[in-house]
Amino acid sequence: MGYGRDSLQKGRQGVEQRAKMAGGLVQDALPLSRQHLLAQMLTIHRGVIARKQIHQGNILHHAFAPSLGAVHGCGGSMGMTIQAIQIFPDRGRVHVAHEFADVLKLTSQSAMGMNGFGVQNGLKQRIGQVEGAQLGGLQSHQCFSQGLQGFHVAFALGFAEQFFGVHGFPEFHQCCYDTGIICKGISIVSDHSPFHYSQEYFQSLVQTALQQACQAGASAAEVEVSEGVGLGVTVRLGEVETIEYNRDKDLGVTVYFGPQRGQASTSDFSAAALRSTVDKAVAIARHTALDPFAGLADPALLAQAPWPDLGLFRPWDLSVEQGIDWARRCESAALAQDRRLNNSEGATVHTQNSHFFYGNTLGFMGGYAGSSHNLSCAVIAGKDQDMQRDYWYSTSRHPDQLESPEQVGRQAAERTLRRLEARRLSTRQVPVLFEASLASGLIGHFVGAVSGGSLYRGTSFLPDSLGQRVFDERFSLREEPHLPGGLASAPFDDEGVATHPRLVVNNGVVEGYFLGSYSARKLGMRSTANAGGSHNLIATPFGGGFEDLLRQMDRGVLVTELLGHGVNGVTGDYSRGAAGFWVEHGQIQYPVHEITIAGNLKEMFRAIQGVGTDVRVRGSKICGSILVGEMTVAGE
Repeated sequence: MGYGRDSLQKGRQGVEQRAKMAGGLVQDALPLSRQHLLAQMLTIHRGVIARKQIHQGNILHHAFAPSLGAVHGCGGSMGMTIQAIQIFPDRGRVHVAHEFADVLKLTSQSAMGMNGFGVQNGLKQRIGQVEGAQLGGLQSHQCFSQGLQGFHVAFALGFAEQFFGVHGFPEFHQCCYDTGIICKGISIVSDHSPFHYSQEYFQSLVQTALQQACQAGASAAEVEVSEGVGLGVTVRLGEVETIEYNRDKDLGVTVYFGPQRGQASTSDFSAAALRSTVDKAVAIARHTALDPFAGLADPALLAQAPWPDLGLFRPWDLSVEQGIDWARRCESAALAQDRRLNNSEGATVHTQNSHFFYGNTLGFMGGYAGSSHNLSCAVIAGKDQDMQRDYWYSTSRHPDQLESPEQVGRQAAERTLRRLEARRLSTRQVPVLFEASLASGLIGHFVGAVSGGSLYRGTSFLPDSLGQRVFDERFSLREEPHLPGGLASAPFDDEGVATHPRLVVNNGVVEGYFLGSYSARKLGMRSTANAGGSHNLIATPFGGGFEDLLRQMDRGVLVTELLGHGVNGVTGDYSRGAAGFWVEHGQIQYPVHEITIAGNLKEMFRAIQGVGTDVRVRGSKICGSILVGEMTVAGE
């Protein structure tokens, strides 16, 4: 499942895409994590706990104010519905029914929190990526404020900087809850929280849906419920272009009848909609093909509460007026750098907060909240007939760790100006230095090749690579899921499996794949806690800083922008449009454009000659610039 967790990542990608609107590709687009506010779904083996009683567990780190349990009446309503089909590569193909909510009800408190500006409040579902496989997506009027609502690739969430966890169910018999818990109203969180619903209310929904699934005869079930809220403001040429507010919610149910599985989701939290969603999941499961690899995670691998507070939730009380001010300051700082900066694609400020709660009939229950904040700017420079554009952006879970509006604006301006009077190159074979912001894309191609879906389908250019040398012997890559404040940190993956630090590549040798439970079973292995994606992959630097890598390259191309999608995940063939700078004697000489860089990823990995210390943390892949010994640069 993990729908509620990926929304933070989705928003980060939106920031990058908006900043690169001329066609640049998001390099760290996380082929790992799901980016949609639906609800994650697991599986259970028949009879695992059919005759077992599990008693009420303790609520751990329960740092919630008494007001969290209060039930408020709803005042006002607005809403829209969008339909989607879900396909989860790590769990096989599953047909999904979706129950729509006609109305999203907001309390008067919530309405007052909108600062009086016009709001279109849509209930959206999103489909993201699972274990490196790209899924289809949805488009809505909220095009840019799809914020980083954390799904797993590790953007899962915490609540009031505390985690809420339960391990154990109330009186569980015959895979069924005898809780009687079904909220008659809505449990509203405190005035200081950005959320409309409390984790306590989410837990009650999860327990009720699990009970109903088991009463319907399911041998196993899992449920995830999530909510996300965000605000985005864009200013262009000093004028407010867009103000976008989003509040999303979703509940997803997965049921298992032995090896048969069904999934359904809804954006309506009413008792009737919950029952209908469970019934639809049950009906779907009874008509699906048998899949012996379907099922919940190994119970021995599930995370045990309390899990660590990773500092993932740092909300920003950003008003519309403050957002406009930040965006104007950012764009103004950019345009003030030079007369040649004569146009702008705008500056955008975006903040997003999300939380989720997940439970399954193995006894796992837990959830947390997270936040992500972004500031971006893209400007255009012109000289004679030459026009160039470039961008810059900053992203962080903590608003105080964002670069200032002036810093982002100046950096966008400098990057744009240096591209003027770009030249073409003749075709040649030379070293290529990938700027840090693009180098993470190379790591992403590796992750996709050694992820479960690609491996068990036989569509990877690195089959049977475990224990094999794939990179230069100086290259190492580790996964750090518990990195405090990490953009891809998570105490457990989308299936509740506990995450742990590990070496993925050690001195060039592959030591681990990226597997969820389904792909692990298909491959005869164990889950690596990567259902939903990777967690903070850190490439160990070698070869010095950026200037050192330029000197080491001596003569070649520094790539600062990539265009197109010319990467074949089956063969490893790599061909991308590019722009950047020609380098001679270790010094940047002049900008270049309209070139293509080509090679094969297997050869490129082995030819990595340096990983710089110039690290910029913008997603799940953390590395500096990467120097590849030789590639084909095609030009005139």
